[in-house]
Amino acid sequence: MARLVRRTTTHIVADEIRQRILNGELREGEQIRQEAIATELGVSRIPVREALRQLEAEGLITLVSHKGAEVTRLEPTEIAELFEVRVMLENWLFSLAIDHITASDLESAEGLIDAMRNDAKIEDWGNLNWQFHEALYRPANRPATVKILRRVHDNIDRYVRLQIALTEDAKDQAHADHQGLVDAARAGNKQQGKTLLTSHIENVKDQLLDTIKEKES
Repeated sequence: MARLVRRTTTHIVADEIRQRILNGELREGEQIRQEAIATELGVSRIPVREALRQLEAEGLITLVSHKGAEVTRLEPTEIAELFEVRVMLENWLFSLAIDHITASDLESAEGLIDAMRNDAKIEDWGNLNWQFHEALYRPANRPATVKILRRVHDNIDRYVRLQIALTEDAKDQAHADHQGLVDAARAGNKQQGKTLLTSHIENVKDQLLDTIKEKES
C-alpha cells in the first residue's frame, strides 16, 4: 500500500513561494511581505513565517532584520561555487548510477529531453532539467545526496533559465549534452559519462557567468 504523505500548511506555503522564485515571478532582492502572502493564500502569518525560515535554510530567502524577507541574490563567485559542487556530486552519483541504470530509467530521461526540446515554456525548463538529471542519478540509491543536489539546482536554476532564455544555441547544446549523457549511460561508459557531464556543467557555468558580467557592465 502506498504511504500517504500529509502536507502541512507550512509545506504548501513554502512550495508556493519556492515556485514563484524559481519561475521568476519573485526576483532576486525582491521583498516578500508576510501579511500579503498570508492574505493571498488565506492562511495565518504563522505558517508563512515558518515557510520563509524553511526557504532560508534552502538558500532561496534571506531574512533581514527590520526588513523582513527578500529573495536571495547570489554573487557570481557563489554561483561558480555551486557549479563546482554540482560537478563533484553529479559525477559521483552518475558513476554509481550507471551500474544500476535500467532501460526504463533511460527511456524516462529521453522522454524528458523530448519535453524540453518540444517548445517547453522557459518557466518549466528548470523543473524538466532537474527531472532529467534525477532520472539518471536515482539508480545510485543515494537519496540524501540527491536531496542536497536538488537544493543546489534550485538555487542556480533561476540564473540558468536566464541563460537558456537568451539564446537558442544554449538550448541546442543542452539537448545534445543530455542525449550524450543518456548514450554514455546506455553504453555503461563511466569515463565518457564523467567527461561529458563535467563539460556540460562547466559550459553552462561559463556561459552564465559571461552573461551576468555583460549585464552588469
